[in-house]
Amino acid sequence: MQFDHPLQAETHAHVERCLSELFDDPFHDEDNGHFYVRYGSTVLEISVEPYSPEEAAVLIMAYCVQGVNLEEQLLLGLLELNHSLPFGAFSLVDQDVFFSHSLFGHNLDGRALLAAIEAVAGISDDYDGRIIARYGGKTALERIRDTGGRKQRQS
Repeated sequence: MQFDHPLQAETHAHVERCLSELFDDPFHDEDNGHFYVRYGSTVLEISVEPYSPEEAAVLIMAYCVQGVNLEEQLLLGLLELNHSLPFGAFSLVDQDVFFSHSLFGHNLDGRALLAAIEAVAGISDDYDGRIIARYGGKTALERIRDTGGRKQRQS
């Protein structure tokens, strides 16, 4: 993986060490440098992105619901939640709902990283069942079980 600057590389190495201490088997995708961990019923993707020449951002993203039925009430509800949540935000890509939060990486310690992972996973766990009950879709773990880890192609 190519890094934009030394601080991004240092932060990436630090996150890798922390995740190895916190989780039994974090998956590291060598192609894009992202890490994947399972926390409860949620799959999390953790990446280290350049923010400025002096800073890197650690992005923690939960795959909340995949294949949701897009309805106006869902979209408005997610926007209202984004306004009321103390941190993080829901987002939508195609028919997949994500919840994510970013941290600055320069002085990030393991406790803060774990707290953010727990919070992102907890919020995703709190809302995935509610979203699925009303708008359909599957959790990331259900999708993995159904497809053997491959995202189904849409025709």
